[in-house]
Amino acid sequence: MASTLQPGLTLHGEPFLLRNPQIGTSRSGAPYLRCLLGNASGQVSGRCWSFDAARLGELNGADVVEVDGQVVDWQGSPQVNIESIDVVEVNDEVLQTLLPVTKHDRNAMFHRVRERLLRLEDLAMRGLAEAFLDDEPLMQKFREAPAGIAKHHAWIGGLLEHTEQVMRLTDAVLETYRETDISLDGELLVMAAFLHDLGKTSELSWRKGFAYTVDGNMVGHLVRGAMMLEEKAAEAELAGAPPLTPERLIHLQHLILSHHERPEHGAAKRPATPEAEVLCILDRLDATLHLVD
Repeated sequence: MASTLQPGLTLHGEPFLLRNPQIGTSRSGAPYLRCLLGNASGQVSGRCWSFDAARLGELNGADVVEVDGQVVDWQGSPQVNIESIDVVEVNDEVLQTLLPVTKHDRNAMFHRVRERLLRLEDLAMRGLAEAFLDDEPLMQKFREAPAGIAKHHAWIGGLLEHTEQVMRLTDAVLETYRETDISLDGELLVMAAFLHDLGKTSELSWRKGFAYTVDGNMVGHLVRGAMMLEEKAAEAELAGAPPLTPERLIHLQHLILSHHERPEHGAAKRPATPEAEVLCILDRLDATLHLVD
């Protein structure tokens, strides 16, 4: 956000997503509005020093506001000093313009993910992949969802972008170690790279800004992903695909549940296989590189 809202900039009717409006009290005891204002570049804090506290209810129900004001520097970060703030009604198309979006072609990325999954040689694994790919509502969420609300890949299409990158890294690792003494189950690892964060389609919401859903707060994407896997494995078998062995199904679930590596980082289990270790490393690599300026 700092790259587009520089101190000294004057705003006239600038649209923003409104988040977390609250009433604060100044040193003189006067009420003021504090909030977060979001657009496609991210979010910035806002302060309206002359504000009627009775308007808070109006703002609490708002998605988008238009703001007049000045961008100032506050302790090294931009802040909007709001002169006026008004609730506006906008359609979904306008809402999308206020959210950050991947720089890459989502259709092309999804095509590459799909093509890689359909090259799986294990018929049970390919049947499982097809069960996921044929679920168009889920795949639509997969193409849209961010991978996070504030950190890595926190933009529309971020989940798809991160997933494709981890899948490409997986193929590179498999090629590197193909003729060594290190044995990796490549089919399992490619499928796990696809599935590891798919539960974020339930964990996150992104229509009016990025936030955690009730499912995200109560269940989380690792557990939800392991549950989705079990459901899709049953669907694939009903559709006529060869069933995954119980051992491979459990191994896939383990890869999802352990890919955050440590319990303090959200892992439900610590990685217990070479494939789980690889997935942890590749997931962390891609996430970390996108946090480096």
